[in-house]
Amino acid sequence: MTDNINFKVIDLGVFIIANLVNLLLVGIFLSRPRGLNKLEYVLGLVMVFLIIPVFLAALLNALAKREWWTFVLPSLLILFLVIELLFDYILKLDFRSTSLLWPYLAVFYVALGAMIGYSFLIKKSFGYVTLATYFLSLLATWYSYSKVGHG
Repeated sequence: MTDNINFKVIDLGVFIIANLVNLLLVGIFLSRPRGLNKLEYVLGLVMVFLIIPVFLAALLNALAKREWWTFVLPSLLILFLVIELLFDYILKLDFRSTSLLWPYLAVFYVALGAMIGYSFLIKKSFGYVTLATYFLSLLATWYSYSKVGHG
């Protein structure tokens, strides 16, 4: 019985993180065209640090031998966050104007889609909430792109 409670907590945590990532992206994309570089940097760093709880959730799910999607889908978000950490914070690459942009965007959208899927798989209403915050991030991306030429 306590295992089920822990799984509910893990699933709720992944759902919250999925939506937090989407909302942090909204903040990043709205701060970028306004030239709020420090805010963009801090929001991105907060997002990258979400690697830790997502990794723990995926690891606990894998160790408990839960369904494949409970560790594979969060692993896609982990991959995106590792790439983000590497490109933007460690190597400080200006990759958005290079050929690295397309593979980056592919991982980005697959990771966000995976979190929508995870949310729907744990509870339909959670999926709709995550989908809504994802669409908010898409609107912010569009706004940023229309102002500065990249998301």
